[in-house]
Amino acid sequence: MPKLFTDEQLERACNIDLADMLRDQGEILKRRGRVYYWQRYDSTAIYGNKWYRHSREIGGGPIQFMQHFYDMDFIDAVKYLLNGEEGKSFVQTSKEPEPKPEFKMPELSKNMHRTFAYLIKTRKIDADVIQHFVDEKKIQETQEYHNVAFCGYDENSEMKQMHLRSTIPGSRFFQDVEGSDKQYYFRHDGVDNKVYVFESPIDMLSYITLHKENWQQHSYVCLGGVAMDALNNILKNHPQIDTVYLCVDNDIAGDKAVKRIGEKLTEKNIQWQRLLPENKDWNEDLVELRGWGQSQNFDLSM
Repeated sequence: MPKLFTDEQLERACNIDLADMLRDQGEILKRRGRVYYWQRYDSTAIYGNKWYRHSREIGGGPIQFMQHFYDMDFIDAVKYLLNGEEGKSFVQTSKEPEPKPEFKMPELSKNMHRTFAYLIKTRKIDADVIQHFVDEKKIQETQEYHNVAFCGYDENSEMKQMHLRSTIPGSRFFQDVEGSDKQYYFRHDGVDNKVYVFESPIDMLSYITLHKENWQQHSYVCLGGVAMDALNNILKNHPQIDTVYLCVDNDIAGDKAVKRIGEKLTEKNIQWQRLLPENKDWNEDLVELRGWGQSQNFDLSM
């Protein structure tokens, strides 16, 4: 039965001092005036019960903090902030589910110069890797704004998903096209028994660039975050896969995702292993290896 927290409980949760909470967890904070910066995510500023992550242009209070960095839902976030204190039970009235919005593909450009420039010059991804996915129409470019479009298709080769990323210097825009089906997220279907799992297309392409030997033999799939829809779909359609490599971000949300996904894979008797980037993600590793160049003015997180 769902839990409803009282106003008093929510007020206490929303007034937790985030710096004190992080220090209690053993996290390292650096103080600049009255503001603290979290060493693990050094673009994150903390002041009392407020926080702001400059690299993602997102912030809020303690509940949003737990949801963003610890991948918790609302109830688990409040319970954690209240040291495990439960809310009150209530009966939830049934609601008609809202219809899923229709997937509408934006108009695509015939010219992909900006996409190639962004992925090669900024993200340092190899041109031949990009070209492979362009040839399969899995990487395209929108006519409006010239965003790079990472596309996913169903078993009938019908496009069902599109993730957009801006190619404009300094822009942090990225989003899924409305109506996208996450089970068909950007991926490569191989022929052997291995699948490599990533949070984002940029990380997937970066890893392939770093580990190109026989890469087309393996399968690769993006989750579009940390949900399992796309992984479940590729396992269903490739019964020969018996080994999963979890290549998610090297951060707290990635740790929690590995624990949750790993438990599900173990239940299915599928072998799995985590592969960790040296930095936060695989693109940061690639950019560091090849030099920042022009890319130092861009936000490299997805």
